[in-house]
Amino acid sequence: MEWKVKILEKGRVTIPQKLRDRLGLKKGDEVKFLLEEGKIRLVTPRLEEDIVERTKGVLEGIEPELTPEELEEAFLTAVASKIKAKEEA
Repeated sequence: MEWKVKILEKGRVTIPQKLRDRLGLKKGDEVKFLLEEGKIRLVTPRLEEDIVERTKGVLEGIEPELTPEELEEAFLTAVASKIKAKEEA
C-alpha cells in the first residue's frame, strides 16, 4: 500500500488514519524514522520492544539439538529440496 502526505510546518507529517489503525498507533506513541539507501522507513519501536520482552529468556537452559554447522546443512538441504520440487512442478 502507498500513502502520499505533505510535509507541514516544522517538518511535521501526518501518518494517515488507515496506516495508524493498521499499525495500532495511538496519540503519544513513539516511532523511529530510519534512512536506508535513500528511503525513509518508519519503525514502531514499541512493537520491537514488546517482542524482545515477551521472548526474553525463553531459550534459557535449553541445549541446541544441532550444531550451527548441522543446522546450516539442514537448512540448505531443505531449500534445495523446495527449489527442486518447484522446478519439477
